[in-house]
Amino acid sequence: MPKVLTATGQFWVFLSTVSALLCSTGFFLPYWIQGNVYNLTVHLGVFRRCNFLVKRENGLSVFKEACGRYASFQDIPSEAWKACAVMIGIGCGFLLLVAFTGMFSCCFKDIASRSSTRVGGTVQFLAGFLLAVSCGIYPSGWGSVEFQQVCGNEANLYKLGHCKLGWAFFVFASGTGLAFICAALSMRDLSKSEHLSSRTNF
Repeated sequence: MPKVLTATGQFWVFLSTVSALLCSTGFFLPYWIQGNVYNLTVHLGVFRRCNFLVKRENGLSVFKEACGRYASFQDIPSEAWKACAVMIGIGCGFLLLVAFTGMFSCCFKDIASRSSTRVGGTVQFLAGFLLAVSCGIYPSGWGSVEFQQVCGNEANLYKLGHCKLGWAFFVFASGTGLAFICAALSMRDLSKSEHLSSRTNF
């Protein structure tokens, strides 16, 4: 008999989509750290930045008022941020995969099942773990030379100096927390669905 998502299952798909979008958006935007250099607001992210120093052909350094990614992966200023970029990229990919699969299950029957949603919840937990670890090790890159140029010499591992966390970091952290909620919600509904009829399977 065809299986469809219940109202709770559809809510899980909605939260999964929101989580994936929040994490992906927070990852892409460079507004994780906000500082000021020469009265110019500077933003730093994991692999992108806004308003940064560039060297001219004559060897002088000037501020470029623009946002963009680092020229190459090796140009990311700390090993911790490089690790974050890889783990967050994988984690966001997992969340997007679950979200897209969930949206398809709302439109097509027989995609949603006890096993598929359990797998989805497991993938979300794994993604949330990678993203949470990234949040934890990101501050260990605050001792880099580029970070200290923006946030002062007092900036160091897990010390912001005169900078502050930007709104994109909190967007990302919110999406990460929501990923764990989605994982727990899928497992809870799966266990309850065993006592329901086939028409109400999650």
